Amino acid sequence: MTSDTDVTDAQIAGLLLAVAALMGEIRRKGVLDGGEIDGALQRLADDIGGSKLAQATPEDPMIRATLAPLEQLRRMNTLFNEESGRFPGWISKGDEDA
Repeated sequence: MTSDTDVTDAQIAGLLLAVAALMGEIRRKGVLDGGEIDGALQRLADDIGGSKLAQATPEDPMIRATLAPLEQLRRMNTLFNEESGRFPGWISKGDEDA
């Protein structure tokens, strides 16, 4: 039997993969390059980390949970292959430190 947590985790993984696919398409079309996408994700993470809540409780599980998808997308961004338009190795590399 599949738990609600497993379903939620799978939904989040699917959403992250969908966002990664959009990032890849944005890169492939030359709208933004990998550094610009990484910078946008890092700025958002910095904003979250700089919030009053994060400053007061930096190890709060909700703060870490909010930052985790951004870290995952940044890792996915590094895996993007311009020529193929794909993310080779995402299964093995995308799960590191998760």
